[in-house]
Amino acid sequence: MDERTGAAPAQNRAGEDAVQAAYTAFIRHTQACAECRTGGMDCGDAAGLRQTWRDARQAVRA
Repeated sequence: MDERTGAAPAQNRAGEDAVQAAYTAFIRHTQACAECRTGGMDCGDAAGLRQTWRDARQAVRA
C-alpha cells in the first residue's frame, strides 16, 4: 500500500507523533517518580504531563 503524501497526511502524522510523545513522557515519569508510584495519585509534574497528553489528543481530534 502506498504511503499518502502531502500536507494533510504529514500534519496528521505530526499530530499523532505529538500525542505519542506526550503519552510516553507521562508514562516514563510515573514509572520513575516515587511520589506517583507510592502515593497512588499523580504528582504535580505528572498532572502537567497528563494535561499535555490530553491537549495533544484534543488537537488531533479537532
